[in-house]
Amino acid sequence: MTKIDYGLIVAQNELEILWYDQNAEKLLNLSRDMSAPSQPQLESTALIDGPEYEKIERGGKTLRIQRNKISIGRDRWTIITIHDVTDWIFREKMDYILEKMLDYVQDALYVVDPEGNEIFHKNIERFTPGHRQQMIDELMTVFKTGRPIVGKYRRYLTRDQRPIHMLSTAIPVKKGEKIIGAILVNNYINRMRKVISKAVDLQNQTEGKKHSALMRDNGTRYAFDDLKSENKDLKAIVAKARKASSTSVPILLYGETGTGKEIFAQSIHNQSVNREEMFVAVNCAAIPETLMESLLFGTVKGVFTGAENNKGLLEQAGKGTLFLDEINSMSIDCQAKLLRVLQEKRVRKLGGGQEIPVFCRVISAINTDPQELIRKKKLREDFFYRIAVVTLQIPPLRNRKEDILLLSHHFIKQFNKIYEKMVEGLSWSLENIFLNHAWPGNVRELRHILEGAFNLIESEKFIRPAHIPDFFQCQPCVESVAEKLNHTVNVPLGPSDHLSLPEQLKTIEAQIILNSIQTSGGNIAQSARMLGIHRQNLQARMKKLNIKKQYIF
Repeated sequence: MTKIDYGLIVAQNELEILWYDQNAEKLLNLSRDMSAPSQPQLESTALIDGPEYEKIERGGKTLRIQRNKISIGRDRWTIITIHDVTDWIFREKMDYILEKMLDYVQDALYVVDPEGNEIFHKNIERFTPGHRQQMIDELMTVFKTGRPIVGKYRRYLTRDQRPIHMLSTAIPVKKGEKIIGAILVNNYINRMRKVISKAVDLQNQTEGKKHSALMRDNGTRYAFDDLKSENKDLKAIVAKARKASSTSVPILLYGETGTGKEIFAQSIHNQSVNREEMFVAVNCAAIPETLMESLLFGTVKGVFTGAENNKGLLEQAGKGTLFLDEINSMSIDCQAKLLRVLQEKRVRKLGGGQEIPVFCRVISAINTDPQELIRKKKLREDFFYRIAVVTLQIPPLRNRKEDILLLSHHFIKQFNKIYEKMVEGLSWSLENIFLNHAWPGNVRELRHILEGAFNLIESEKFIRPAHIPDFFQCQPCVESVAEKLNHTVNVPLGPSDHLSLPEQLKTIEAQIILNSIQTSGGNIAQSARMLGIHRQNLQARMKKLNIKKQYIF
């Protein structure tokens, strides 16, 4: 669509429009037939006779009207210029919003064009000219490579020669295939550290008001009694964990995401002799590499700009427990430094000269095979042996089928209290779906799925497949379906002299499908829900088994 800049109208004696161009016609919807004026022309007097400048709204656009009146003899002429200022007003608003937004940006920003000329800057006035040139050189590298530079550590000096530690990110700005500018964003590491420290504090608090009552004074919510299981392997792991809790040796918890590694860690802490001390947890994957050491070991005032005397997590844990989740995300260098701390039981703050004794027990967790991590050089072998004096491997939920329904009913009881419901359990079809699901997210996935169902269920007593996401609609086993259909499948299950095993199975499946459709009154979608499969899957099975509609209705 062609952009309209302005239109032109010529009028005489403030009454009659004599001529206008195509742009004015489009902007004001004027008629080209001067002998048969359109509706807008009937308003021509108001259009001609008005203030010198005026803004009007027409057809979703903002128009600026400018009137210039001239006299030639007895005739008076009005030259009217119509400007479409819609885009200009929009850009003006966006510029104002951007300006206000930048007022709240605390990081250092620098923008240059392809020639290295400064377009915009913020919070870099205190840097020395040499370091400002260093920023330009970094941005010019982006112009050459066309690739961003993300999260690179930089050390700059202010005009009063104070060091500033930053994470620098340079980003090319492209218009089509051409780079028209480059943006440099410098994040102050000390400010990031404060934010992350607050996040760690929040992580050690309750997850919400509905769980706050479960929070213990030592920063935990769980004990061994909260571990519900009928699986013999998990029971053996729990017994081993109870024994290990009586010592202070480092423990490594190994299990897939969502298997309950932190529940084990808190349970071990609450079973130990130091249960009254603090339990401090941190997810290593959420902490930038440049901040991990200061967070673990602490800092002394002046080690870098803005640094204060802060205790590290090893010191904050006191005689309690420090839980390091996803410890394989920790850099190899940091692993080596933490290894020495665990060996010597002493830590030195960043910038400090004095070593501080460490009393806490360290429990670590990983969600990947440790031997594989060692082979890939993501986990130091000596560090692994130090943190894994006792190793507890937690089995995934799919390997302990007997726990799926047990945990489901446990969570249903919890959510009945939280959401004030009267849910009694799962429908038989949903039980079958749960037992056949792979549970890649393990217990956490099960809990979240049931909590989601509680937000959808109304007055029903049982949670049905309609209350859970579609990807759970896996196909259950034939025996379970036949049993839940009140044994209405009237097909002999023993050997047959006339049918092979595959033929007998097809016959059984066909009878199960027919019975379910009859039970649902011919409703295919309802039958699919009864069988615990998608409607499309049911239709595909009917086609394969040659079950046609005339056989059903």
